Amino acid sequence: MKLFIQQGYGKGTKIHEALKRGAADGVILSPRDDTEDNLRIFRKDLIDNYPVAEVLLDPQFYYTTYMDGTTKNLTNYTYYPGHLTMPAFRSIRDIQKYAEDTINFQLSMGADYILSPTLVINSFSDRQTQICMSLAEESRNVMATKGYTQPLLTSLVFAESALNETDRVNEFLNELSVLDMEGFYITVARNNKDYNQNFDSDLALANLLYFIYSLSEINEFKVVIGYADIIGLLYLGVGAYGIGTGWHNSSRKFTVQQRILPSTGGRLPRERYNSISLLNSILVSELDSIAANTPQGIFQSVLSNTIEDKIILAGTNPSDAWSRALSHQQHWSAIKKGSNDIFQGSQDISTRLDHLENAIINAISLYSLLERYAVQLERTSSKAHLNTWQSAIRLFRGIANV
Repeated sequence: MKLFIQQGYGKGTKIHEALKRGAADGVILSPRDDTEDNLRIFRKDLIDNYPVAEVLLDPQFYYTTYMDGTTKNLTNYTYYPGHLTMPAFRSIRDIQKYAEDTINFQLSMGADYILSPTLVINSFSDRQTQICMSLAEESRNVMATKGYTQPLLTSLVFAESALNETDRVNEFLNELSVLDMEGFYITVARNNKDYNQNFDSDLALANLLYFIYSLSEINEFKVVIGYADIIGLLYLGVGAYGIGTGWHNSSRKFTVQQRILPSTGGRLPRERYNSISLLNSILVSELDSIAANTPQGIFQSVLSNTIEDKIILAGTNPSDAWSRALSHQQHWSAIKKGSNDIFQGSQDISTRLDHLENAIINAISLYSLLERYAVQLERTSSKAHLNTWQSAIRLFRGIANV
């Protein structure tokens, strides 16, 4: 079970620190958020100093179909073709060129896995779905023809709402299961851009869990889920090889509004603390309130037992010595530790799901204790997501018969 840092803007030394401390296992590079020169220097640094870190590069080809997309640095990369309309995908020769250019660039960067170019899928019955399949198949042909041996992952970006169409999900899974490649890099384009761990519906989440389970456990593909965050623990539970999460909220949860379309920006997010026992990220100011209004035992139960907790425990208020940089590191540390603790010794999926359900029940109980002591939490910090998680796991168990 791997944790990848999803690169965003302003990487500084964040990634180095997380890899050095063992809080992450790899990196998903973002050409949009860095120049090619900087990205090449960074990749060489990773090879030299963190040789066991696994590196993917998301070519972000899906920006091509958005006329007003915020491509940032992408347009300066030679593999990126610029804005494309649907007729640009009629010719198999053109599709082959998109695949070849994208693959060659990733190879030149020394990526450990090669990702096929892809488009955003709004429904598994739309035209983009078949274009994505063609891009995946031509990527496989390029790799075979050129004799490239790096593992190839089919990249998929699909809308959260597409997961409500169960029959279409199953039909698409049947198509994917016959592809001849190592695995999949999957991103779900979420509907709600608010930072939280919820899904719009338990059915959509259950279908996503089955999607991951079918590809990884049944068909034995390697599956990496990008922009996953804490909810990624569910994805690991059903068989995902790894999940990605970044430092900005928009690199923890993918939405078309935040990642692709122009935005007016906004204020800097407030510092948060990742509480694995609550299965949520709460504001540090809320952690102050918990420390002040509950017995010490309850306060300590909220903590994730990461190295950063010594700073939390050293001050009168947890926020006294907290910082955005610490918040980033603690977030990754907590998810990594949480995945190890929850799934320790659980080899089969049924046991992993049992452990997940126990963790959810414990989180709900801890929230109830906080309510008893009148601790006020914002909606993004509340237990609203846990009922959806519980229901989705039950639905998934019924679908998968596990």
